[in-house]
Amino acid sequence: MAARVEFAYGYSYAQVLLSCFGLNAPLLGSGFFWQPVTYLFLHANAWHLGFNMATVLLFGSGVEREVGSGRFWQIFLVGGVAAGFGWLAVALGLSHLPPFDSLTHWMPQALRQWIGAGDSAGRSVNAGLLIGASGGVFALIASYGALFPKRVVYMFMPIPVRMKARTLVLLLVALDLAAAVFVQSQVAYAAHLSGCFAGYLLGLRLRRLGYADDE
Repeated sequence: MAARVEFAYGYSYAQVLLSCFGLNAPLLGSGFFWQPVTYLFLHANAWHLGFNMATVLLFGSGVEREVGSGRFWQIFLVGGVAAGFGWLAVALGLSHLPPFDSLTHWMPQALRQWIGAGDSAGRSVNAGLLIGASGGVFALIASYGALFPKRVVYMFMPIPVRMKARTLVLLLVALDLAAAVFVQSQVAYAAHLSGCFAGYLLGLRLRRLGYADDE
């Protein structure tokens, strides 16, 4: 709705909100210090929001029930912030890659685009904007897998699939890595993986503190 409401000078409220509260390296460096947290609560559309909230309901509720609301929010926010900085680090690293189109012509087009091949200027972190709770959501899923690695979960894909929580985390990491290489999209895979790593470490820490029984 905000995309259809004009703000000023031809900009919509949605553009202003995304610029101010999404995660963007130049603005973060200019003092927009709140962005590593606020970007988690902005979404591109209802489907984006709905998918993340459904995943939080499925896995976040189990984590919250076992470790409490305070630590649930700790995992979500710390994992989300780590996801944002992981995405920034990858984007910044890619922006400094030299052009090497002639060396990568044999690679899949999606991979060449992802690593910046064929772009004489490299990929610019200045153009990037990150929004969405996916990094925090991946942190919750990974923490669940660290806390209860042998607990069985059910995934309803084309057919119901039964697997251990630890297997689910490994599957998500593998799918994200494969998608990052072969799928051309605007999905922030680096944020997913960074959030997943942070969440898993937090889950292991809580497990050592006795928040999960051996199964």
